[in-house]
Amino acid sequence: MKINSHIFPWIGIAAAAIPVFAAGPKLPKVEILGKEYYYHEIKKGESIYGIAKEHGWDLEELVRLNPNTSSEMEKGARLYYPTGKVTVVTEEPVSVVDIDSISYDPINHVVKKGETVYSISRQYNVPLDVIYAAYPNAKYGIKAGETIVIQQSPQTVSDKYLYYVIKPGDTLYSLAKKYHTSIEDILIANPSVSEKNFKIGDTIRLAINSNSKRIHTELVEEERLASVESYKVKKNDTWSTIAKETGVDEETLKEANEETSKLKKNAIVNVPVIETVQVEKEVEKEDPRELTSEGIQELYDSIHNIDSEQSLLAEVKIAAILDEPTSNKDLDFSRGFLIAVDELKNSPYKINFKVIDGRMSTEAVTNALDDFEPNLIVATADKNFPAFLADYGNTNQIEIVNVFDVKNELYEDNPSMVQLLPPSSYFNQQIADRLYSDYGNRKLIVVGLPDSNDGIAEILLPKYQDYDKTELPVSGLSDFELSESDYYVIYAYSSKKEEVADLLQAVENLKEKYPLANISVVGRPSWVVLNETYGDKFAEADVIIPSRVWFDSESSVGKRFMGKFNDMFDGVPVKSFPSFAASGYDVAKYFIPSTARNGGDFNKGFSGFEGTPIQSEINLERVNNWGGFINPIGYLLKFRHGGFIEKEIVK
Repeated sequence: MKINSHIFPWIGIAAAAIPVFAAGPKLPKVEILGKEYYYHEIKKGESIYGIAKEHGWDLEELVRLNPNTSSEMEKGARLYYPTGKVTVVTEEPVSVVDIDSISYDPINHVVKKGETVYSISRQYNVPLDVIYAAYPNAKYGIKAGETIVIQQSPQTVSDKYLYYVIKPGDTLYSLAKKYHTSIEDILIANPSVSEKNFKIGDTIRLAINSNSKRIHTELVEEERLASVESYKVKKNDTWSTIAKETGVDEETLKEANEETSKLKKNAIVNVPVIETVQVEKEVEKEDPRELTSEGIQELYDSIHNIDSEQSLLAEVKIAAILDEPTSNKDLDFSRGFLIAVDELKNSPYKINFKVIDGRMSTEAVTNALDDFEPNLIVATADKNFPAFLADYGNTNQIEIVNVFDVKNELYEDNPSMVQLLPPSSYFNQQIADRLYSDYGNRKLIVVGLPDSNDGIAEILLPKYQDYDKTELPVSGLSDFELSESDYYVIYAYSSKKEEVADLLQAVENLKEKYPLANISVVGRPSWVVLNETYGDKFAEADVIIPSRVWFDSESSVGKRFMGKFNDMFDGVPVKSFPSFAASGYDVAKYFIPSTARNGGDFNKGFSGFEGTPIQSEINLERVNNWGGFINPIGYLLKFRHGGFIEKEIVK
């Protein structure tokens, strides 16, 4: 509504502060533009000063709202005065959620294989002491499948996240409004979540009051009630003629005079006067994309750097951050990778492969990445995985494949991290569970000096009852008495080559002494490198070796790979465990096609290998809605006569 300034030349007078009274006069009230006012009908002989004194009103405010009363006051005219509420039309200040008033639902966390109390405490930002206080026995270990109830509090949520279990009726929009966050922030905090897979029962993270960063002060135009005029109706007046004469639109006039159903001559109508001023105001800008499914999908695509019109990437750009570019590890990894790229050269997408020297400074590496703009990064650090790379991937929504470091824990809360080899905690747990499942009904003989670094033994051995468990030095194994009607499993702590040789000889002695006894030996993962030396003895002793990988160069796929390696690089890969060249080959054959086919959206899943893996099966899983991916697959290698090795998948 616009007001003609020549009709009301006093518009623009600043409003005085309006006092708030505990109790007001007993006068009729009226609503004008959503605000409540007393009104006083003037009687003959009254003055504005006397009326102000009678009702205890502030004279300055009374004059401001009723400017014409400064001249002769007409009987029957009305004076208006606020009931005690501010007359300036303002919006409510932007609100925030009081974290002390939130209802903190407990989180029922079902322990997964490989999880520890430490990893769970970090996952939910809950101090270890809090978990130990509720579960004292957790100090001695937790079991997969066990439920741990995580209690949240304002202390755990402040400046962090509220962990929330999705309930029936919840939507991304409703949670964003309730917790003063945004759909965009929810999607960023939970990279595996989209509107399509927003599922009841899932746990997600909510950044309480994150919308505060969207609040800013800006100068805006605001319409305010400046005053209220009285107008005496003339003969043949209509709302239209009054609006034309006063410069106030019909709807506003009718709203201010709801009690007036019919215009009569000499009747008094209220004429609210609005002024437009510029004021500073706190504004929270809502992203219009959050209001529609199409918009939310657009947000999701933007967050994940996805071109929604492109189901297959036209180009896969892979950056390989080589830890030591001139080392055998990195040279062979690159060569194996290039063999795979050569095999994929006829794919319907372009492959661009760039090697970056990981020895450079952080700034130099990130600058090289910025210049190249990859959509996939692989890194060959086998220890102390560079955290800045994980941060770079998270910031730029690029998957970072950690090829070799098994002690890395960045995947737990970094959605861009891909843990290719099973991390130690997962690997030890799954191998111990599988060994006990297969050999828990046997009598256990533990041989050698205990090793505190043996994570499998730490989990496996306590599963056996003491009366079924015997501990011996290697030197005492040959003389141990067996029952040929019983089944035995020997768990060996031995790791040095000489100790392994002594152990294998002792087992051979036992088998000669008790030819009908059923004996198997569980070796350490490091025994794999002794295969060429002791392969036949492993078979004789029925040795089982846990392993994360296995490359059989004598298999059909192994021979084919070795032939291609020789053709391209005029030589053979270095002997290593794992095979660095085979790692490069498998990484390329799995991640390049997957990245192309999912359009860069890893929540769509992975298409799997283009061909057959030669060293590592890969079956990636997200650890939670806000963490990265792990490959939980490990192996039990069982040695058979004739050099044959049976590879059993454990996951």
